[in-house]
Amino acid sequence: MKTLHNIFFLLLAFIVVSCGGSTENNGTYPAKVKISGTLDGQKEGTQIILYTIQGVGGKKNVAEATTNAKGAFTLEYTVPKIGLYTLNIGNQAEELLVLETKDLKVENNGEFFKVTGSKENDQLNELKDMYDSFTEKGNELQQEYATSENQAAVLEKFKKLQDEQKGAVKAMLKKLDGAYVTLVALNFIQDKEGSFDVISETIQKLETNFPQDSLVMEVAKSYNALKSTMVGAEAMPITLPSPQGETIALESFRGKYVMIDFWASWCRPCRMENPNVLKAYTKYKDKGFEVYGVSIDRDAEAWKGAIAQDHISWTQVLDADGEVAKQYGVEGIPFTLLLDQEGKIIAKNLRGDALEKKLEELLGK
Repeated sequence: MKTLHNIFFLLLAFIVVSCGGSTENNGTYPAKVKISGTLDGQKEGTQIILYTIQGVGGKKNVAEATTNAKGAFTLEYTVPKIGLYTLNIGNQAEELLVLETKDLKVENNGEFFKVTGSKENDQLNELKDMYDSFTEKGNELQQEYATSENQAAVLEKFKKLQDEQKGAVKAMLKKLDGAYVTLVALNFIQDKEGSFDVISETIQKLETNFPQDSLVMEVAKSYNALKSTMVGAEAMPITLPSPQGETIALESFRGKYVMIDFWASWCRPCRMENPNVLKAYTKYKDKGFEVYGVSIDRDAEAWKGAIAQDHISWTQVLDADGEVAKQYGVEGIPFTLLLDQEGKIIAKNLRGDALEKKLEELLGK
């Protein structure tokens, strides 16, 4: 599969190690399973490593095997419960797979590897093929855009492709009907807010099928955070310390339009955006606009230094342990939310002139 590493790192955006109940997916756990295969083109001694996915960006080696002179191998592992794993094959591929109670087979066609032996992995292969197809089409359009004399027409093709992919993912989610591999399919949704109804329905099925699974609970939690920051939702309470050590509550600015601005001193895009925020704040602070800057810096001195360097004059608080950012589902910074006078979210991630234009609409020139 061409998407091995793409899918793997996509999942690491929010995946944590699963642990939970002992009888899920009609299997009995712990379960002893074998992963085996005879691989073409692999020399004797090629190392096969099974990893569990651990936290953001992490994984743990749980079992190993090596190929014999014919390229054959058998890897044995006791599965504590159904979960997502990766199989590293001689550092040539990192295959994502689902482990449950069934033995699995690995086969290859040159550099492309495939894991089979269970319905979950058959569904995962179907997902990979779908992802490959749309990725290939997207790459072709990128090349066409670079050489086209009618780039607007190519952009229309991009939009059509995105709509097609959105429809295909929704159809796939319905087909999977809450299978464990649905966790992978959710990552293929680009417009999460626009697809929230189908996401909510899918998560409900996952929670019903795997009620004690910590990965399912973690994913559900991340989407609940997304729901809480959608336009129309009321912003969650925040109370954090200022550079002077006094606690400042977001709610204290009710009656004003407030932009919550998640940032950090080490975030270059954040720092580049600060002059735009300063311009808007200077123009509208006397007309009922406030900025509530939430830094996720761990180094308070670096945070204070950036405040001085960027001439930040609006309210600043520090979320050093990242708990507030986690509650708000912040996956990347800068991340901003514009609130109305009652504390409801009316816009997200306004950048550059977009913020000033929105404030002009709300507060006049």
